[in-house]
Amino acid sequence: MNHQHFGFWRNSYRLTSLFVGMIFLITAIPALAQFKPRDRKPASGYSSAGGSRGCSSSGIPLTQLAPQTFISKMASTRPMLAWYMSNSQTVEFRLFEFESPTTVKQIGNPQEMPTTVGINKLKLPLDYPELTVGKTYLWQITTECENTSIVNRAEFTVINSPLLTKKKFTSISESVNYYAENELWYEALEEALKAASNGKLGQTGATLVKDLAQSEVLPNSEVNRPNIEQRIEYLQEIAKERL
Repeated sequence: MNHQHFGFWRNSYRLTSLFVGMIFLITAIPALAQFKPRDRKPASGYSSAGGSRGCSSSGIPLTQLAPQTFISKMASTRPMLAWYMSNSQTVEFRLFEFESPTTVKQIGNPQEMPTTVGINKLKLPLDYPELTVGKTYLWQITTECENTSIVNRAEFTVINSPLLTKKKFTSISESVNYYAENELWYEALEEALKAASNGKLGQTGATLVKDLAQSEVLPNSEVNRPNIEQRIEYLQEIAKERL
């Protein structure tokens, strides 16, 4: 075999090895599970999506990063809650428990806190009682404008799922996938944000928020549709600002 033919086969072998290696890397990366809740019980009138454009005529207003059109599930009794801000205004947090499908009672005292531009997180403070399995709750985040208030509310039910909360994971992507597949929005987002810079969603968090936007569309529902559509647009814009 002359040198020319030897060089050809050697280069072909290298290209084949590189191609096989790339295929291995692609197949080795776990596909990100989608948050596609199957059981979407509509939220009460307390959590109707607001239509305010915020404290200015442009930009994204205060936006909860949580399901609003339906009652989501949660396995944690001291969850992490998150929302988006386009400015650094002070917000007020409140927590309520449903005593009946139409009445709520406040849990703990209102809490005011400063915010940053971008993604803001709040772990349920220790001066609030742990949540109770089987109960349905509503968390509220509010900011004041010159002549009005912007109020966001989201409802969730705490489920009994010891296997989910005690499962050991080897990576963030594995935990996000597991929680998303089991319709646990809050746990999935909390895990995803561990891989992101402060105030940012990161790639995994952005994918989840895109899924959240899609999940907010309730089939055959005309109630408050314009406001829901506007909220979905805001969520899609927030997802684009992931980095």
